[in-house]
Amino acid sequence: MNRIMFAAGVGFAALALQACSLNPFGGSASGPSLGTEATAEGASAPPKRVRESAALKRFDADTNGSVTRDELETTLTADFKKEDANSDAQLDTGEVRALNERLRQERNLSPVFDWNADGQLVYTEFATQWRTLFDRADRDRNGIVDAEEVEGNVRDRTPRPLPDPKFSGKDGRPPGSP
Repeated sequence: MNRIMFAAGVGFAALALQACSLNPFGGSASGPSLGTEATAEGASAPPKRVRESAALKRFDADTNGSVTRDELETTLTADFKKEDANSDAQLDTGEVRALNERLRQERNLSPVFDWNADGQLVYTEFATQWRTLFDRADRDRNGIVDAEEVEGNVRDRTPRPLPDPKFSGKDGRPPGSP
């Protein structure tokens, strides 16, 4: 009886291990994994760190090195219209699936999601991730992601405000004070 239980446990463990290697986005899991680059010797090199804000470069319509909120919205609107094959101002599941397949082939791009799960992806859902990325990259909150912010070289140097001390003692003094 113990041998049967042991064999069943080993079989279950092998199936669980195999299930862990499945690619949730479909396609083949073979080849170099995301984030690694194959070298000439065939070994994988450590992943190149690419700033996520560098993806905003594609929105720089006037090629001046900075991206404005208007440039972002104009490009996103054009991209959405291009993906909306039947021009009904929303992407259905087939259109979303085709778009996500293309995004999956490109590096460092996330798929789009139907955030409210109504079966239709509207423009605000389509643009959410790019708007969030823009807001995160715009460190000085001026509505423009300049060249340094796009490259991710700017650090937020303003100190965070400290919370006001709150004491639970008598008269607002620390507990145990006279």
